[in-house]
Amino acid sequence: MSESQKITLYDQPGQMEPLLPGEHALGPLLEQAHELQGAAYRLGGFCAPDALKDLRTLLCAMNSYYTNKIEGQHTLPLEIAQALDGDFSADADKARRQRLAVAHMG
Repeated sequence: MSESQKITLYDQPGQMEPLLPGEHALGPLLEQAHELQGAAYRLGGFCAPDALKDLRTLLCAMNSYYTNKIEGQHTLPLEIAQALDGDFSADADKARRQRLAVAHMG
């Protein structure tokens, strides 16, 4: 393995610091977060209450799908929908991933 192909393993937190943005970068990030929150609030006002509830459920499931995928616990959207209805797979590993997906939504 060449030097450029070697992967450094990080086993001490200090090797990954800073884990949070510095004070100089925090202000603009908080301002953007505030603007995003306001835009989301305004957008919510345009939706019928039932549509907003359905949209929240859909977005939670989508977030769970991508979270599982990032963590290497790939669960298909249909499997997540089935789990939300209490219909877990007979396959133990798939059922475990379905439960993890539902847990990410809680």
